[in-house]
Amino acid sequence: MKKPKKPTRLTFVMATICLNFSYSQMIEKSPTQNQLQLDQYGFSGFNSGYKPGFRIKKEIANRGKTITVCNYTVQQLFALAYGAGTPINHEQVIIDVAEPKKLQQISCYKLFVPQQQTDNFYTIMQQNLRMEFPDYIVTTKQRGKQIFMIITDEDA
Repeated sequence: MKKPKKPTRLTFVMATICLNFSYSQMIEKSPTQNQLQLDQYGFSGFNSGYKPGFRIKKEIANRGKTITVCNYTVQQLFALAYGAGTPINHEQVIIDVAEPKKLQQISCYKLFVPQQQTDNFYTIMQQNLRMEFPDYIVTTKQRGKQIFMIITDEDA
């Protein structure tokens, strides 16, 4: 019996690119011309050899925007998405779930959004997270100048 191969960086990159494709919507340029806009995203598990972090990159020639997140917990992914690129501080996160340990699961995430959708970048990221982690409901509340993120169970 052969031993399964250990995933390589190339495997991770290909899995990230190929995992999920989401067709956003048709955007009308003119009555006679439609253009399909495509945002692409993918999730994977812990990636050894990489420090936790994220990078946001605007594509050359206004093609779109990409975020690559490596080795973040589910809670950190939510904080990044709902903080619109500036993660919500840990002290401003309220967790009201039956199994908070599940929020510490480590994941990697990548999202590409075409230029026409960059205004909705973090909304698309939030939608991806809702699809990947449907057991949680995330809401935000503003108290004074601070924004608080509240994570609850779906069935609560």
